[in-house]
Amino acid sequence: MNDENLSDAELVRRVQTGTGRNEAFDEIDRRYRPVLHRFITRYTFCVHQAEELVQQTLIRGFEMLGQLQSGEKLAGWLHRIAFRLTVAEGRKRRMTSLDAEGVSEPAVELDDEVQRNEERRNIWYIAETKLSEEDYEILRLRYREDLNCTDIAKKVGKTETAVRVQLHRARKKLLPIFRDEFTP
Repeated sequence: MNDENLSDAELVRRVQTGTGRNEAFDEIDRRYRPVLHRFITRYTFCVHQAEELVQQTLIRGFEMLGQLQSGEKLAGWLHRIAFRLTVAEGRKRRMTSLDAEGVSEPAVELDDEVQRNEERRNIWYIAETKLSEEDYEILRLRYREDLNCTDIAKKVGKTETAVRVQLHRARKKLLPIFRDEFTP
């Protein structure tokens, strides 16, 4: 049987047991590299940085595949690794972009479109820093990935009701913060 005809669970089993390990992981790479690249590019807005993070994600996934639980979905697991690496990279880049006083200095005057993009990023940065990782991920899936609650529930392994409640609580937590931040 070709590796491309195998299920994700069978590919994971082969990697974990060492039977056709490299071929199985090559197939995982083939299936998920484009998906992970699109996913990470939404956060980084930079194709080259996304390529580097995809590579890091797949390497980390290969190294840690033994930790994947039998009922856990490979796609969601790889997306969590990608998300965590992307967040860590974003934090690292923000820290290195600060000057000695801890304040970023804009290089050029921002036009209206760039300013709106900066405000959107600021909103997502606030959400990322004020919410738990799980709440942020569900909020991101809803509003950046434009997934409905049913699809989010499948992706994160929760019920649709639990996702709706979590979205409500996350929005409720952010409301006073955004009022303070964006009210003149």
